[in-house]
Amino acid sequence: MMISSVYARYVIRDFRYRGIPIDSLFEGTTLDLPTLEQTDAIAVTDFNQLLINAESISADPAVGLMIGRNVRTMTLGSVGVAASSAPTLRAGLQVVESFARVHAQHSKINIEATLQGLRVVLQWETELDEVERFHAESGLLWLQNYAELITGRTIQDAHYRLGYPPPSYADAYAKYFRGQVSFNHSVTSSELPAHCLDMPSPYYNRDLWQRFQLSLEENLRELSRSDVRSYSHYVRTLLQSSELPLPTLKSMAKTLHISERTLNRRLQNEGVCFRDLRAEVLASWARRYLTETSDSVESIAASLGFVEASSFRRAFKAWEGCSPNQFRDGQKRVIN
Repeated sequence: MMISSVYARYVIRDFRYRGIPIDSLFEGTTLDLPTLEQTDAIAVTDFNQLLINAESISADPAVGLMIGRNVRTMTLGSVGVAASSAPTLRAGLQVVESFARVHAQHSKINIEATLQGLRVVLQWETELDEVERFHAESGLLWLQNYAELITGRTIQDAHYRLGYPPPSYADAYAKYFRGQVSFNHSVTSSELPAHCLDMPSPYYNRDLWQRFQLSLEENLRELSRSDVRSYSHYVRTLLQSSELPLPTLKSMAKTLHISERTLNRRLQNEGVCFRDLRAEVLASWARRYLTETSDSVESIAASLGFVEASSFRRAFKAWEGCSPNQFRDGQKRVIN
């Protein structure tokens, strides 16, 4: 698996800035400085060894925080350029989630709309062991930097959750993160508040946004050769991270700059249809409302876009095999 060489260059730049010799950074890797400066991607194993060396040489376990504070959107290459020209934070993160593999094959980002805002989960395809902290810290700091860039304001009510115990330098996190930080979670993630997700970006450029989306879709088709569900995953991502009411087939096709017929055909090629994907996400929203709120069934139906509560009840029974009220009562018994 490969990762952009930009991250390794960040480490080199930080060491030079602090006056620390860089020769020993490459021990145990296939890298050297000329190679690093001339290549666009390096092996994840080489990068991880470089991180281990960096912590040992600098005697500074917080190297991930120091590097992460300087990671900017452009670090993600073409994906970052597209995200920077997005109309909103939500739209930009949808692009990042869908096309992250174009930039770093070892990383995986999942985003999902919640009742409070948007949850962004960072995961990795390989075992990171002792360098997990670096990837988590730099990833979350990138997210903070991007969110504040695209909204044009400081976001102090985000929550950053780390999937490991507090490190020896845990107090230092307050110097880098402006939101709440907590440890010992099952995964590394961030909860972004709803108020910042759909604010118009001052950097939105319609022509660039559409151009880069089309370019990235070409990359997605390349990825589809090894992952036959790439396109349906992309559409599911857009649905999962959208605010209610969920996009229709017509509005989704417009977002993707293709016809409804083309969208249906691409999904059918992967053995799925838009109606089923939308129903899957709608059912998830329904379960969330019934579990996390005390809203009436009629209110939930309206929030989900149903004209009649009776239509929602029928749909929910088809999804879950029981009525909304029966589902809610069952959840209460589980909790109690």
